[in-house]
Amino acid sequence: MSNPAIPQTERNHFADLPTMYDLGFSVGPNGANFFVDVLLVQTLMKMANFVRAGSAGPVESSRSIKVDGSFGPQTKRMIKAFEADRKASRLLLVDDGMFEPSRGDGFTRSGMLFKIIHLNRMAKDPPFNNNYNALPFAPTTHPALRQALVNGAIRPAGV
Repeated sequence: MSNPAIPQTERNHFADLPTMYDLGFSVGPNGANFFVDVLLVQTLMKMANFVRAGSAGPVESSRSIKVDGSFGPQTKRMIKAFEADRKASRLLLVDDGMFEPSRGDGFTRSGMLFKIIHLNRMAKDPPFNNNYNALPFAPTTHPALRQALVNGAIRPAGV
């Protein structure tokens, strides 16, 4: 039985995302912001590599996010940048600065995918080829996050 109180590796029904990394609790301005949940969001953002734009163009890349488990100003900015990026790609999501755990079929009560699923897809998809499936085993993954994600994960060949 999985522990819903920590981030975890889950199997789901999405053909393009058979394995995903889910939160234990919410991350955002009014979220629980537990250390390992924030680590997960920061790590996936770093892998997703999107940019925060200002009036003069790109200002900050998600690749530069500090993965420290602390919900601070940079994480808050990058969550808003992620929402703007996904909305610019015509994906429906709630623009509230929050990541919530995905439960059940992956859809919110209003029928939209949870943002954590969008973030997982973005971290997994080319062109960055981040070795997404190796996240629970990679030495570059924060040890606390590795420990949380390793249950339910399948070690990729060569890792």
